[in-house]
Amino acid sequence: MTAALVLAALAGSAGVAVAQDVEIPTSVSRTPAQGAAPAPTAQTAAAAAPAPAPAAAALRAPARVRTKPVVLRLGARGAIVRDLQRELRRRGARIAVDGAFGPATKRAVKQVQRRFRMKPTGVANARLMKRLGLRTRMAAGAPRAATRAAVVPGASRYLDVFPVGGQDYTYSDDYGAARHQGSHEGTDIMADRGTPLVAVTDATVSRLTRRETGLGGIYVWLQRADGTDYYYAHMTSIAAGLQEGSRVTAGQVIGTVGNTGDARYGATHLHFEIRPAGSRPINPYSHLVAVDPTARTQARDRR
Repeated sequence: MTAALVLAALAGSAGVAVAQDVEIPTSVSRTPAQGAAPAPTAQTAAAAAPAPAPAAAALRAPARVRTKPVVLRLGARGAIVRDLQRELRRRGARIAVDGAFGPATKRAVKQVQRRFRMKPTGVANARLMKRLGLRTRMAAGAPRAATRAAVVPGASRYLDVFPVGGQDYTYSDDYGAARHQGSHEGTDIMADRGTPLVAVTDATVSRLTRRETGLGGIYVWLQRADGTDYYYAHMTSIAAGLQEGSRVTAGQVIGTVGNTGDARYGATHLHFEIRPAGSRPINPYSHLVAVDPTARTQARDRR
């Protein structure tokens, strides 16, 4: 019989009413019977409860992002170029903050390199970026400068892309001008040695040579599906893996500017021709202007 029943019996025999909510002291310890488990407490219950499953995101290891040192040069674009331009403006350069690394940005980079007693290359590498307090690495998947060009559909019957990468080049309407071998059959686009050259449209490599030969030196011929031919002459190099029969897409790098062939003692440039199917060369000038990104920028500025 429990203590509560004993008290109730005694009180009942004495005629004393006992309240039903009489509390029995709980401080009395009780030894559990042999083999019985002790009563769980709040602390032991919490300890015994299984740990909650980790969130799915916590189970996934964070992805490792590969990075590479920053090297910004003519033709580079993006937020990191805007960061560079803002810092150059802060230091007195009069350039636009447009995210496009053009000739003005190159000149500003050269100026700050001279100020830092660096070689004035006009290329913003990781060392310069560090001196400027800017990030020195970028995602490894970021596009390289001037490896692809913006396609301008419908601007020209023959060209989707300007053949010279970057924005540091000059040319004029010199088709038909007198040359030692006769009248000029293309347009000469003056640019620094090593400037990327890109396919002007989707095409197939019909001919090429990596050995300097004849008037064109190192050259590439592309042919579009409709039979239109495109001639790139005086190159320094041809992109690795490119061979006769290779398919190329508009904006794909196919080589670099040079002065091989009969231009070996002159300024580096690209001699560029367009030959519609079954016809002689035509004047490329108006077609080049139509897809020239610098011409479009100048037109916007005039407006």
